[in-house]
Amino acid sequence: MKIKSSLRIPIGFLAGIIYIWRADPTPLSFGLGALLMLFGELIRFVSSGTLVKFEGVTRNGIYACTRNPLYIGSFFLGMGACIIGRDIIFSVVFISLYIIFYRRVILNEERYLKTRYGDDYLRYLEEVPRIIPREISVSNISRETFPPLAIKNKEGKTILGITGVLIVMLVKMIMN
Repeated sequence: MKIKSSLRIPIGFLAGIIYIWRADPTPLSFGLGALLMLFGELIRFVSSGTLVKFEGVTRNGIYACTRNPLYIGSFFLGMGACIIGRDIIFSVVFISLYIIFYRRVILNEERYLKTRYGDDYLRYLEEVPRIIPREISVSNISRETFPPLAIKNKEGKTILGITGVLIVMLVKMIMN
């Protein structure tokens, strides 16, 4: 498992290079994709701003709607990048690998959390859906989100990455 985890970053960089090389952004694809990426980051930021790691089962805010909001946000980020790049092959590969990889990650996390938090986590599994959110209360989610916690949970790095992708794609679009 450690070897697979350690390969995640180099594989991500390789995928990024291929993405940049093959991307063919237009003003429309850039605008639509950037909006989807920002939506994905909003979900991630709210999730990171709610999650207090290793202090029990987080079941408030967005975690009352879905158990995996960070992964949902990441999916929207990736899909936004795919829309910007307008590369159907890269998009199909992204979706396929995302589903395969994150299914395994989610199942492994669930096993770990069952062991760590026992009955409390088992109740959470019964109450909250894995992916597709149940009723969403924007006021509850916003009330339970603390931006300093999102920064503490390193969401700033994701924001920098998104900014980098958008700048590179904007430059590539202008130069074409």
